[in-house]
Amino acid sequence: MDKYLIDLVKRMNETGDQLLKPTFRSDETISWKALRETEKLNKPEFISQLIDFINNEKNKKARDRAYFALGHLAKNTNNTFATDYLIQRIEKETDKYVLSTLLDRITDLHKSYGTDLSPIIKQTKNKNWLVRYSAIRALNHTNDERAEQTLIEILEQSNDPNDLIYGSATLFKVGTLKAIPLLEQHLKSPKRDVKLSVKAAIEEIRKRNQ
Repeated sequence: MDKYLIDLVKRMNETGDQLLKPTFRSDETISWKALRETEKLNKPEFISQLIDFINNEKNKKARDRAYFALGHLAKNTNNTFATDYLIQRIEKETDKYVLSTLLDRITDLHKSYGTDLSPIIKQTKNKNWLVRYSAIRALNHTNDERAEQTLIEILEQSNDPNDLIYGSATLFKVGTLKAIPLLEQHLKSPKRDVKLSVKAAIEEIRKRNQ
């Protein structure tokens, strides 16, 4: 892998400067600056290098940072191959923190019609809330009806307030009129945040379909 990328992944995981100072500002640390630098990556030639790195890297923290880099690179270059690769990597990861942050990266990526969403959909049923919430959000930026149907089923079956909040917030972006009957059922929820999220989704969906 390019020496720059190796150094960048290393800097994103750097904690030495934090340990040396009893007090520090997070926006002055090596890792914070490296993360902000990574968000601006836009060289397509880095994609294959990061994929090779992830495929062979045993250290989960290093893979996590490589996912961060590849996710932003996929977004900045609108690269569907990188997006598809990241989605398929969901099935390879077992650590809840790595899996959650991987799904968070996928959230911001456009998933074109026909993209295999099944790895994401599977994780919307994960018993771990951290992974499940990230998976629900990751169904954003797609017009595939499987995403909407999954979100509708969450509204229909889940009693977890955050499932309902994240589900309706994602429907705010991808929902159609089909989702409104299920959303309306939660307008009387005793949870204020659920009601507000549902109400916003209904209004936005209707606005899109005027």
